[in-house]
Amino acid sequence: MFKAYRYRIYPNQEQVKQFACHFGCARWAYNWALSQKQEYYREHGKGISLRKIQDNLVSLKKTPVKAWLREVNSQALLASIRDSETAYKNFFQKRAKFPRFKRKMDSKQSFQCPQHVTVNFIKNRITLPKIGPVKAKLHRSFQGKIKTTTISKNAAGHYYASILVETVQPTPIPTAIDPNYTLGIDLGIKSFIMTSEGSEKQSLKSLKCGLRRLKILQRRVSKKVLGSLNRAKARKRLARHHEKIKNRRLNTSHQISAELVFKNHATSFAVEDLNVSGMLKNRKLSRAIYDCAWSEFIRQLHYKSTWAGKNVLKIGRWEPSSKRCSGCGQIKETLSLNERVYHCEHCGLCIDRDHNAAINIRHFALVQNRVGGARIQACGSCNGGDGGKQKALSSSSYHGMKQEAPFKECA
Repeated sequence: MFKAYRYRIYPNQEQVKQFACHFGCARWAYNWALSQKQEYYREHGKGISLRKIQDNLVSLKKTPVKAWLREVNSQALLASIRDSETAYKNFFQKRAKFPRFKRKMDSKQSFQCPQHVTVNFIKNRITLPKIGPVKAKLHRSFQGKIKTTTISKNAAGHYYASILVETVQPTPIPTAIDPNYTLGIDLGIKSFIMTSEGSEKQSLKSLKCGLRRLKILQRRVSKKVLGSLNRAKARKRLARHHEKIKNRRLNTSHQISAELVFKNHATSFAVEDLNVSGMLKNRKLSRAIYDCAWSEFIRQLHYKSTWAGKNVLKIGRWEPSSKRCSGCGQIKETLSLNERVYHCEHCGLCIDRDHNAAINIRHFALVQNRVGGARIQACGSCNGGDGGKQKALSSSSYHGMKQEAPFKECA
């Protein structure tokens, strides 16, 4: 099983210069490889092989004009070329947009060290090739083989080392999906999550809390002279405030996802495939939706469930989880956002809107597993059917499903 460990590192002045040199050379290698691919495709109508680009880079390093490329770790340059190859393939396979050239002023700079990296937990040092031991805050230890180490620098001027480790612990086999141990989760703005058992978790709303200070710092940056040192200092203060907001948001997601996976006896979690890009077109709610970071929470829930041997089930985005009554299955034609209590005119059920949606999400996931014929596997490989493109389940399928006992907490 592969795990990534991220540590804050504190390079000295000489190492900062070496990092800057590595960042620049890795960025140049990426842009150079990308331009080579574009020129070759325009001339020959097909792509150039990765091996050909690597051989061209080796020949180029031997010339006096590009002799400065030999000052950095050669593996970092080859890793940048492989990244450009991956980005180019993702575009032609329609998984991403066309790759753009990297810039020196980008908010994040990084390079990779695929080999010859050692970690000393006693001295709190990470030894990198051609750089040497770097002081680090090794707050967590690991056991296993180091595969790749990525050194990065963010806009706030902080350096991090992300170490990918192949651990000796094998990936646990996913447990069977049990309806009595399946928990439905509804994501929202007012309540960050609402479970099918009725428990609710609130979001810190980090951006909303730090927005006033953010406006002040942004105004100070705009008043500084372009290219001045004072403007650079103001930009760093602004970037550090952005990082503080992001860290608070990530910490909330980590705490809630860890509590669901490791402190709850549920073995399966049912979530909805949300159309976040479509929701962001609502100008009144876009800022609040960005502040929730639903995709990041689902990502954390996926990989933590993989570690624990649990399942994550996704239902289609077109399923009427909010408009359907969880008691009788009747669907409301219209349901406005200001209706926070769901009232069913057919059976008289009165329930919290988010709680009703969480129960329906759980039911839909179980129906798709039993009736829809979709083979639901654990975590990342599961999409709950056809990824939301299928039509909503019929009322007969919904009512034909056996109503399981409600989810209960352990004594």
